[in-house]
Amino acid sequence: MKTAIALGTFDGVHTGHRAVLDKVLPFHSVAVTFSYPPKFYFTGSHELIMTPEDKCAALKKYGICEVDIRDFEQVKNLSADEFLNEIYQKYHPVRIACGFNYRFGKNALGDTALIKDFCNKHGIEFCRTECISENGVAVSSTYIRELIASGRIKEANRLIYGGFSFTGEVLHGDSRGHTLGFPTANLRYPKNLVKLKSGVYEVAVTVNGKSFKGISNIGLRPTFRTDTVMSETFIKDFDADIYGKIITVKPLEFLREEKKFSSVEDLVKAVMRDINSIK
Repeated sequence: MKTAIALGTFDGVHTGHRAVLDKVLPFHSVAVTFSYPPKFYFTGSHELIMTPEDKCAALKKYGICEVDIRDFEQVKNLSADEFLNEIYQKYHPVRIACGFNYRFGKNALGDTALIKDFCNKHGIEFCRTECISENGVAVSSTYIRELIASGRIKEANRLIYGGFSFTGEVLHGDSRGHTLGFPTANLRYPKNLVKLKSGVYEVAVTVNGKSFKGISNIGLRPTFRTDTVMSETFIKDFDADIYGKIITVKPLEFLREEKKFSSVEDLVKAVMRDINSIK
């Protein structure tokens, strides 16, 4: 079967990425990417929209046949021509697709014009997608990170394939929520994900493949402060013991800012209001 290659970082598999992926889906499709966007290796920032595992799963769910995750440390010194030749020798593609601003190769000297010339020389069809805008703003992973960091999660979820979520093991906490009448599933917020604005969110929680509604306080718990960003999630209509289980929390809507309450009674009242606000 004929093979087509999609080139990109694909962090978030957002609307712009999917325009590229659509160009290779009629074929045996391969996404060539990295675990982290190359610029992260130079800046030290690892604020991803999706973990590498979730990105791979999202790409395959979208319909991509293979995900070729390259080791950036091994290819960072390849020239643009060497990078393209390596892909050509491995896959012999009939089509290569990328976004309008895709850059690659040592010192990021490769661009879409170079890919087009390479494709012309080797009889490969080249597809370049143009910028896609949302409400007059160019859709990019950087823009989506800004939405997440500012709590505009509904806007971010519209652009991200499957929406923004995080997964982790349910940890034993101090059982304070249980004592107050609303037990919570506590997760450490993943260090390599973009920092979601601290606050209380309406969420969807996936446990053992089933989805439940809930609310989650994400942050440092100002009333009972912690040093680690945590997600404390009350799952509605759910009472099973899930300590040690892996669950996924998907923020749906920002409800309110984190707040330090002067009394436990005030905290309980606020949480009950949050629970009752769940649609």
